[in-house]
Amino acid sequence: MTVNLAPIKQALVHTLRSDPALKAALPGGFHEGFAPPKTDHPFLTYNVHYAPIDYLWGSMILEVGFDVFIFSESSVDADNIDALVFTILHDAELPVSGQSTLICRRVSSLSLPDSNEEGRKIYQVGGIYEVQTDQPLPSRLLGSFTGDAVIA
Repeated sequence: MTVNLAPIKQALVHTLRSDPALKAALPGGFHEGFAPPKTDHPFLTYNVHYAPIDYLWGSMILEVGFDVFIFSESSVDADNIDALVFTILHDAELPVSGQSTLICRRVSSLSLPDSNEEGRKIYQVGGIYEVQTDQPLPSRLLGSFTGDAVIA
């Protein structure tokens, strides 16, 4: 059995990109990991921060933490767009293919002023969103978890 984080990541990004107000507020767009140099501000980055797996009787719970940050030259814009992201993601029911979304919540926040290569102030605002999903285990593995295995 392989654990694939791609459907969870796709559901998170789809949910963000589907909001017209957020899309309009981000001329620099959405970027996984880092944005390319000279990207217009503001922009959003997302990245998997952690992804432990809990195996339960008959299913597996994936707990995936995503760093979601807004980068802007204006602290007010960064805070306002971050509030919009919070509204979109906190308690959202993400459409994760093949899995049931149990929860999507912001579990940590961060605000960092920095400067770019030209010395202009850049504000990074956002946090970690934890997405928990439940995925059924394949039937071939269920016997070993439910006690149905026969010992000869």
